[in-house]
Amino acid sequence: MNLSERTQPLVSVLIRARNEEPALRRLFECLRIQKLDRPFEVVVIDNESDDGSAKVAGAMGARVFTLPRSLFGYGRAINVGVKLCRGDLIVLLSAHSWPQGDDWLSRMVNCVEDHGVAAAYCRQLADGKVCQQEKTRFNLFAEHNYKLDRERLVQRCESGEDVYEICCFSNSAAIVRREVVLRFPFRDLPFAEDRAFVLDCVMAGHSIAYLATASVAYQQPATFKNFYRIGWAGNISMHLIRELGSEAIGTDHLRKSELVRKVVRLLCKPLEIIGRTIEALLRDRAQLGRATRYAAITCAMSLGGIVGELAWHRYRKTTCSDSSVLLIAEKSIKIVASENVTYSLI
Repeated sequence: MNLSERTQPLVSVLIRARNEEPALRRLFECLRIQKLDRPFEVVVIDNESDDGSAKVAGAMGARVFTLPRSLFGYGRAINVGVKLCRGDLIVLLSAHSWPQGDDWLSRMVNCVEDHGVAAAYCRQLADGKVCQQEKTRFNLFAEHNYKLDRERLVQRCESGEDVYEICCFSNSAAIVRREVVLRFPFRDLPFAEDRAFVLDCVMAGHSIAYLATASVAYQQPATFKNFYRIGWAGNISMHLIRELGSEAIGTDHLRKSELVRKVVRLLCKPLEIIGRTIEALLRDRAQLGRATRYAAITCAMSLGGIVGELAWHRYRKTTCSDSSVLLIAEKSIKIVASENVTYSLI
């Protein structure tokens, strides 16, 4: 169906991608089979991919835009994309998040509409075999639905819980109301901008939901570089969100530096590597590669965490959404494909 035949579609699917051609092909197949009681459009923000990501997205009927790498930020890409979407409800997806089942989209939409929440995110499951660090991440996704509102957030913070942990959210597979994002744009944090979004929304009186009955298969590169970035950016953002929580709620969420503990852990890694290597050789030589990868990824996260612990104070300016940079990003957007195709699989 062509958009010229109707007014604004109620639902937009917003995808961020960079060099994700194979993942995008799989994602579009997942979207193609979705059953929803209304049409939906797909918008892709491509970060100047070197492969055929933009071309693939355009061929699949998406509206495709490129955002210069020099202006890229996870939160900024969403803020720019939301303004390009036509829907009142906007589904956020990473290119490597693949919806499970043909009713995933309808479950997400119904969750927001039926419960009157500002946003919702769903469960993420490992796509195949993953490293131990990723297993820990997937364990954070609960097996039951829940909703977070201001009263509950304040209550949990006053009882001593960490605001960073309470404001759990993942915009790798989520749905948000357009009007809410326009009012509370994602901050320019290097990581966990979605948790800061939750803090902003909930403290303003909105509610956020978690939907355990809808899920996506998720996968990210298990490389030294990627996990170093997670350790570095995650540590920075954790400190900054705790500061934001202290300011918003009035309770002290600032904790003593964990630098010493992290340095000790990093220094102990050689012993752990040696131990795992010997164990792998004694049990099964085929496990040697797996033990080596585990050691490298663990060291990467630990080293990144130490650097983040030392540098987080310098990133306080990222706790806002810089409107001037956002405006530059919006003006720098280039249209790659504007097919205006909607998916209608009722």
